[in-house]
Amino acid sequence: MTGVRWPAAVLGGVLMLLAHAASACAQQGLTWTAGAVGGGWYAISGGLADLMRDKAGLTIKVIPGGGAQNAVLIQKGEAEIGMGLPPLLQAAVNGEDPYRGQKMPDLRGLAGNMILNTVHFYVAADTVFASMSVEEIVRGKKPIRLAIPRPGTSDVWLFEKVMRFYGLCAGARVEDCYRAWQGAGAKFVRGSYADLAHAFKDRNVDGALMFLAVPADAVTESSQGRALKLLPFSDSLLEHLAELGVGKGTIPAGSYPKAVSANEPVTSATMGTTVTVSAKMADDLAYTLTQTLNDNVERVRKIHVTLADYDPALGYLHLGVPLHPGAERYYREKGYLK
Repeated sequence: MTGVRWPAAVLGGVLMLLAHAASACAQQGLTWTAGAVGGGWYAISGGLADLMRDKAGLTIKVIPGGGAQNAVLIQKGEAEIGMGLPPLLQAAVNGEDPYRGQKMPDLRGLAGNMILNTVHFYVAADTVFASMSVEEIVRGKKPIRLAIPRPGTSDVWLFEKVMRFYGLCAGARVEDCYRAWQGAGAKFVRGSYADLAHAFKDRNVDGALMFLAVPADAVTESSQGRALKLLPFSDSLLEHLAELGVGKGTIPAGSYPKAVSANEPVTSATMGTTVTVSAKMADDLAYTLTQTLNDNVERVRKIHVTLADYDPALGYLHLGVPLHPGAERYYREKGYLK
């Protein structure tokens, strides 16, 4: 209606409602790319998304992803938030393996030093592989049927580094690593963590490699259906992986009560997790996400056992990517970042 003059108070109220509506719309439809279904990242991302909904009014959809592919999805704008691993994130920013020629300068971090993932390389206790080391199996190109996750996951990225270290391929093509081993009789079965656990229990594979937070549901499931033995990584392998930013840790004794030698710790490779976003995310939204996560740390710690020791005061460290300005503002306000 033309010619109608709205009272200032009414007009102000209308404008405020419109602003709130616009803000709400801007916060709708956020996508969080996690890990494979059945893994710790997927469950944790769901818990964090629920926290953001309850405490900040944000609606976040969690989708399956992987440590190697999440950076790509965020850089392309196909997801706003994702789980990442510092070495892979740094490689993505610099355009290095496995992202050669595709630098991703827009990746930023909100929180790090959380959700420690550990490599689980296990074999069936009733197979000849149970008496072998990882080196004997891989370098020896033993004819194992091995369950591994799908391409694009951090599990596969790390597995390929192990194959290279043990000399399965010398060229740039990682496919040659698989072919060299398959030529000696090996078979690789891919799928979700749940698929791999079922394949192990059904005796369709002899072993599996998964990169998951301890205790991993998929490994527990595997152990309940068939006796398994966790194999340690050697010091020489771990020293090589350390050059790539991968840490050394252990699967604590008692993590898998039904595993062979369940009361003994197993040395393996580990990496922390970074909650990753794009530099294009609005500073206020990045601040809200960071604030909600860290100001509700007691709830966060209850989402998953791997978050039990998360410390917000260390959340800005060792991200693998620059800190988002919105997140930086939060850590400075708290006095964590000077």
